[in-house]
Amino acid sequence: MIIKPNLLSRLLLLFALPLLFVSFLTLVGCGHREEKTADGRIILNFWHTYGDQEEMILKEIIKDWEKSNASYTVQATRLPFDGHKAKLKTALTVERGPDMARVDWSFVCELARKNALVDLAALGFDKIRDQYLAAPLGTNFIDGKYFGLPDQTTCVALFYNKKMFREAGLNPDAPPKTWDEFIEQGKKLTDPTQGRFAFAMDNTLWWTLPFFNTFGAKIIASDGVTCLLDSKEAIAAMDLKSSLYNTHKIEAGSWRAGSISPDSGFVNGKYAMIFSGPWNLPKFTNSGIEFGVGLIPAGPAGTSTNVGGTNVVIFNTSKNQQACFDFLTYFTSAEVHARWCKALNQIPVNLKSYDLVKYDDPNLMKFLEQMKSAVANPIVTHSDVLEDIINPEMEAIMTGQKTSMEALKNAARKIEKKVLRRDS
Repeated sequence: MIIKPNLLSRLLLLFALPLLFVSFLTLVGCGHREEKTADGRIILNFWHTYGDQEEMILKEIIKDWEKSNASYTVQATRLPFDGHKAKLKTALTVERGPDMARVDWSFVCELARKNALVDLAALGFDKIRDQYLAAPLGTNFIDGKYFGLPDQTTCVALFYNKKMFREAGLNPDAPPKTWDEFIEQGKKLTDPTQGRFAFAMDNTLWWTLPFFNTFGAKIIASDGVTCLLDSKEAIAAMDLKSSLYNTHKIEAGSWRAGSISPDSGFVNGKYAMIFSGPWNLPKFTNSGIEFGVGLIPAGPAGTSTNVGGTNVVIFNTSKNQQACFDFLTYFTSAEVHARWCKALNQIPVNLKSYDLVKYDDPNLMKFLEQMKSAVANPIVTHSDVLEDIINPEMEAIMTGQKTSMEALKNAARKIEKKVLRRDS
């Protein structure tokens, strides 16, 4: 058989890429064996996904830690956030992984259940556990053990357009505090003939968690094998969310394909309120829009929100687990973490850092307040599968094809079969 040149090139590339990737992993460090610098320091390999400014501060923190830890040096290797999961999996498979890494919060469960991570209790974590904010810390709690520390966290709160509030005869400094107030004010803010709506939202699980949380609804039971999506609390939360579009007509339908996204509509003065996170504060400020940030409206369980962000973990293959733990707890300690947050305008994960961090921007301070009422996200090995099951059912609710009870009951049984039994 004659292979055409272009096909031959593709075949060679196909076989070469894995080899190149393994070579790359070899260069950045081997977590399964101890390495030393020329002056005898033991190297702790730390793979991370921080940005430019974050990396600069990280290097400063590493230098400070090394001053009192003369036996060790931290070798920080930057990976792109997109794809970091696949790279870590490959590295661990060929025993070329790091000692520790920064990973997306949703990845910790999978790594822990594959026995890749160190149980932090063995390193003394119980003595300092209460320092950390409960919700982001909860994303590291897998099957009764803590397998990581939060290093960065985020959440969503209620952004609102002060000009639109003022034009509707509402107090521009008083966003709704409850869902009842939200609906009442929403009717005054909505004018479909002008293409203006009180609210715009996304319709995926992560963006819907604030609704569930304010009603006290849990997605997964403590036994790890029962899905509670069909509980009365979850159904009530979904009924409320659906009613904003179907009954009260104050939501724009921004979750539909082809619609104006919540962010774009907010900047353009079409949507008076949206859920969003602190990552959009610079963008909205630069747009010139007059806006404020309030807490998520309270339901029966009060105000609450979801959790985003990353965690830092230590791998079982590391020969220096205690040293890694000492570095990561130093990195997330009160004063060091406060320094990190002030430089980067981020939300603290260490409760003691809250007393050390104050921002001039009241909107950013509102996120610090909101984070204290956050609830940990559902912990499953395959969070993408969880979303894939729930999201179409929520779409069916919003379009009126199913009731909340029908859709959530169907989703709950699918999750138990395809996600939870798979995990157990």
